[in-house]
Amino acid sequence: MGVIESLAPADWARQLGNPEGEIGLAVIERVYESNSKSSVKTVAALGLNAGSHVLEIGFGNGRMTPEVIGQAENIRYAGLDISPTMVAEAERLNAALVAAGRASFYLGSAEHMPFPDSSFDCVFSIGVAHFWSAPDKALSEIRRVLRPGGLSMMGCLHPLTAPLFARPENGFYLRDAAEWERLHQSVGFVDVQVQEIEIPQIDAAGAQVKRYVFKMEAHA
Repeated sequence: MGVIESLAPADWARQLGNPEGEIGLAVIERVYESNSKSSVKTVAALGLNAGSHVLEIGFGNGRMTPEVIGQAENIRYAGLDISPTMVAEAERLNAALVAAGRASFYLGSAEHMPFPDSSFDCVFSIGVAHFWSAPDKALSEIRRVLRPGGLSMMGCLHPLTAPLFARPENGFYLRDAAEWERLHQSVGFVDVQVQEIEIPQIDAAGAQVKRYVFKMEAHA
């Protein structure tokens, strides 16, 4: 049994929410391997145009950054994550893009973003929104940093098939579609769409499972 497989559910949940050290790196690499196909589809669905400024919230180890930048000419990418371990790893894996000024990685939270108003054409996250204890604050910040008409796209766990450890005491806050729609609208988003999507995944033990997730789109 490997180190990851030996993690207690609460420890696995903690590393998903805020990866730390070598174990955190291993956990997020496993998540990337499990979700890479669906993540590529999400990035393609952003519909980025040449010259777009894009923010990813919770970029993990940054392995999806080249995929984002490769969607169109002259994409400028910024990533925001609460984990110093992930910031360092993403900068390491994307050193050439950082040196070229095409990618930047920041330490911070969705509730308090270090960006001016109307900085981005698109803001997205994959598997992050279910960690927000104050989603109204995070969504309000997302709308603030988006340019008028800009796209917000969030993907998060569905309560129906969420892992047993995805509970508030472990830092997970699951909400239904109606609540997510209400939260988006309450901070001024328009054209809000919350879709239920079924995706195949590999769980912590390496077994194939079916999960449902929410795909949430809205415009500033």
